[in-house]
Amino acid sequence: MNDIRPWTAAALFGALWGALEATAGTALHLGRVPFRGEIMGLLGLVCLVCLRRLQPRFGVVVVAGLVAIFLKVFTLGGLVPGPLVGIAVQALAVELAFVVARGPWAAALGGAIALGTNPVQRVVTAWIVGGSEAATAVLRAVGELGGVDAMLVLTAFVSFAAAVGVVGGVASWRLAGRVQRRLGGEP
Repeated sequence: MNDIRPWTAAALFGALWGALEATAGTALHLGRVPFRGEIMGLLGLVCLVCLRRLQPRFGVVVVAGLVAIFLKVFTLGGLVPGPLVGIAVQALAVELAFVVARGPWAAALGGAIALGTNPVQRVVTAWIVGGSEAATAVLRAVGELGGVDAMLVLTAFVSFAAAVGVVGGVASWRLAGRVQRRLGGEP
């Protein structure tokens, strides 16, 4: 008989992530809190890295992402493309990181990719929703902040978000280790 515990854990962690996206994410969005994407990215990263450390099975992170997307679509947050794409990219990034690396290195890599893509995702979402004129307008608006090159500003935001993701990934790995020890598993 197949062990369904990893998939049950994926559903539970995905439900937790989806509930956080639906409640805290919506509140942060409505409150126009700065760096709300990074805050929500860190909360999702904690869910995904803890899940993957507690249930080291290929695919559990993607299943958790699908559950989170499902909950986000069918709650008050609704069908908003930005968060849905963010959830999908984050789940795929963390899963990919754990395929190519192990341990805290995988958590750090997953965090860097997952959060580092947030600023780029905003420009791409503007392009998808509003066309190339919208993406150009976003980059032009960023570039007009002090006359700095828009790509330099975008690179700085990506670097900052990736660094936050590295720290968040390693912290999540350590948190999952503490949970694992309390549950009586290997550290």
